Amino acid sequence: MSDPMSPDTALPSTQRPARDPFRWIIEHPTTVDLIIFGGASLLVLLFSLVTGTTSWWTLFSVPMIAAGPLCRTRPLLGVIIIGALAVAHVVVNVPVVIGDVMTFYAMFCAIAYGTTAAHIIGICAGLLGVLVQAVQWGITATVGEYGSPLAGLVTFGGLMVVGTISVIAVWAVANLQRARMREVALHRDRAEQAVREREQRTALAVADERARIAREMHDVVAHSLSVIIAQADGGRFVASQDPQRAREVLGTIGQTGRAALADMRSLLGVLRQEEETSFGPQPGPEMLDELVERVRSAGLPVTLERTGPLDDLPQALGLSLFRLVQESLTNVLKHAGPEAAASVRIDRTAEQLMIEVIDDGQGTDPAADGQG
Repeated sequence: MSDPMSPDTALPSTQRPARDPFRWIIEHPTTVDLIIFGGASLLVLLFSLVTGTTSWWTLFSVPMIAAGPLCRTRPLLGVIIIGALAVAHVVVNVPVVIGDVMTFYAMFCAIAYGTTAAHIIGICAGLLGVLVQAVQWGITATVGEYGSPLAGLVTFGGLMVVGTISVIAVWAVANLQRARMREVALHRDRAEQAVREREQRTALAVADERARIAREMHDVVAHSLSVIIAQADGGRFVASQDPQRAREVLGTIGQTGRAALADMRSLLGVLRQEEETSFGPQPGPEMLDELVERVRSAGLPVTLERTGPLDDLPQALGLSLFRLVQESLTNVLKHAGPEAAASVRIDRTAEQLMIEVIDDGQGTDPAADGQG
């Protein structure tokens, strides 16, 4: 047998599944955010240093971009940090910086990934940012060198309209993302539930199969041992008086033991997972005559009467019929006492299948445990 982990049985390198980078990106969003926003903030800082344009915009833009990874994992904190920096640069008379684009991302994450409170705060922060920018540029358009109240009003109104539309657009896209995430979570829950149900069905099927095998083993062992014990007890008494009869008894014991061994092998084969396992035929109505003869040879007179055809019974029903008769005769053999006789009557009609096993024993075995 070869080792499944040996180089001979290992998959060739061309057959090994390739790693999917897009799957890794989907499964590690926090790491991806750290790489993207960390790299972007570093590039902005390097650009300002190389070009010599380091000023207030750099001081605000770099931390605003660097706060991006917080927005997905802790949306409310991301909104607070980026919103505070956005207001702060307006206060120091820096109307617009590159980092202002992060306000839309922070609002998106608050709506898509945050709680209801973060959702509301994100929208309010977005509208507040639009108002602050509109007021700032409206004032500039009013008091500028070529400004006028009309220009300030138009600027304020235009920025409010554009900003509000932008906030609504971000809100809509974020809600779509939120709905998609809920759908994905629902599908994942359903898949996990399906796996649990499948495992439960498998466990129930295994339990049913174990119970069936236990019943089969009980029927085989109890019947065969009862016949063997009866034959052995009888053979002990006739050995000295009728050697020929004793040999017949020993032959019956051997035949019964071999039949029981074959049945046990068939049952135990169910527990094996090897493809080469072969299973013998399951007993059915066609083996009732053999069963009756075996019980008769054990010393119990048995009559068998059948009414109606039994050959076309389903396999499961035929097996149950055989086991019922076998168990009943085994109980008679064990518990009915000496000089008992039994009769088996099987009546099949279009509506029912009736099995009747009757004995005239007195039950004179006080040592019997009552376990059939």
